[in-house]
Amino acid sequence: MIIDVDGLKFNFATNWQASKYDEWSYYRNQFVKQFAGIKAVDLLAISPKKITFLIEVKDYTHPNTEKPSDLPQAVADKVLNTLAALLPCSLLANDATEKAFAKQVLLSNQLHVVLHMEQPRAHKPVVDAADVLQKLKKLLRAVDAHPKVVSIQNNSILPWNVSK
Repeated sequence: MIIDVDGLKFNFATNWQASKYDEWSYYRNQFVKQFAGIKAVDLLAISPKKITFLIEVKDYTHPNTEKPSDLPQAVADKVLNTLAALLPCSLLANDATEKAFAKQVLLSNQLHVVLHMEQPRAHKPVVDAADVLQKLKKLLRAVDAHPKVVSIQNNSILPWNVSK
């Protein structure tokens, strides 16, 4: 299964479940209207072992990509907002597929947070990945004590592939 997020193609094995969460109708038409500033992660993926990955994607190779002033906090907010939406989604979503997927997330054995971040190769990095990782560990320790910051070049630690 291949899912395109802003030109990056995430390739998951066929026995995985994966979805572009920020495009779900429940998120867009119901949950986001609850409070100003609610954001969501880009992807949810569930492995055959019932491990859920909350994946946020940032591609700074595009010239117009705006760098948030505090990327770790922005990612943490998206993760927490997404998690807050999944229980009501599992009960109240109008879309049966979204409702079932949310229920599968709630039945997970583990949660993992992944920031997939592409940066220009020829220039100085836009964002210090090591700094982002350290801050994410502090901000999300109650959700995932070992979040990952990866790119196409260093994605071998994860069970899916990403290409442009």
